[in-house]
Amino acid sequence: MLDLARNAADSIGEYVFSGSVGRYQAPPYEKLMINTLNMLNYLETKDLNGARVEARRLSVMQKYYRESLDQKNNPVLGLGSMLAGFTYEKSGETDEALRYYDEALAFTGFGTLGESVRRLAPQGSYRSPRIKALLDDGAAPPAANDDGGEVLFVVGYGRVAHKIPNRIPIGLALTYFAGSIQPHDAAAAKKLAAQGLVTWINFPSLAPGRGKWDTPSCQLDGQFVQLEEAVDVDHQVREEWKKIEGKIIVSAITRMIARAAVGQGIQTAAGRDNIIGILASLGTQATLTALDTPDTRSWETLPARVAVARVRLPPGRHSVVIDARGWKRTQDVVVEKNSWQVVSLMALR
Repeated sequence: MLDLARNAADSIGEYVFSGSVGRYQAPPYEKLMINTLNMLNYLETKDLNGARVEARRLSVMQKYYRESLDQKNNPVLGLGSMLAGFTYEKSGETDEALRYYDEALAFTGFGTLGESVRRLAPQGSYRSPRIKALLDDGAAPPAANDDGGEVLFVVGYGRVAHKIPNRIPIGLALTYFAGSIQPHDAAAAKKLAAQGLVTWINFPSLAPGRGKWDTPSCQLDGQFVQLEEAVDVDHQVREEWKKIEGKIIVSAITRMIARAAVGQGIQTAAGRDNIIGILASLGTQATLTALDTPDTRSWETLPARVAVARVRLPPGRHSVVIDARGWKRTQDVVVEKNSWQVVSLMALR
């Protein structure tokens, strides 16, 4: 967990020296996925205490992003809420579970929660318009004397788009990103572009994602289980990138202007017509250009998409096979009365 705060030194460093000198500021989807995936790990090992800790940490982060950064519609919130609801349901805290399930139901991809909410609602007092509508939709409530248990499947597949360094001439940058550049910066950049030397800008961009269009499969005792897409993480990566891309390009152009200003200062100090001063100016600008490292930091090992399924099973031993992008997980699960188990696969290729 890196600091959410930034200070003046970070901004100065980014706008003068290099995009990678400041502290890394994780985008919302990364912050939310930290506790979400940790919760999944704890649930895999049936550690409800650890899962509840991650659920509480996630609640703090969710509240911050909803209220402070207007991230109410970020679908990553839904996946975390679904896992937190499952955690509290299996911990016997019914109203907390219903509250989290209510948050998850605000997003698509959690249709399997309907049966769980109908089964759980009579044991608690929490109600919301979404839960009331679910209880009043005419579906028959689950049998009260069910002796079986549940298995929750979570499948992540593909990998999100990661950042790669780019280097293009300033003239091309002014063409591509004209809408993001302030007029005075554009004028200074165009003036520098006329000299035709060391007028490059270095900046990061997004590489193509991997495998988000693949179809994972889940089989239970030889029968396919319907997986629902819970969240398209790759889409969130690109949406957040659109919000900051303009600022990143402006930073890169500002650094180029600052390098030119340093070079001009050296040339002036040595004499405008002094060949040594001219060479020193160009050398300084070239050195600063070489040291200008684009900020390509990001969480690269996130799945491009996450799909889920929740199934009730009769007592006994059952065979599970999950397959995604060439990775396969095969195991047997033993179901007893009121038992539960979480089985996941992260196919990050």
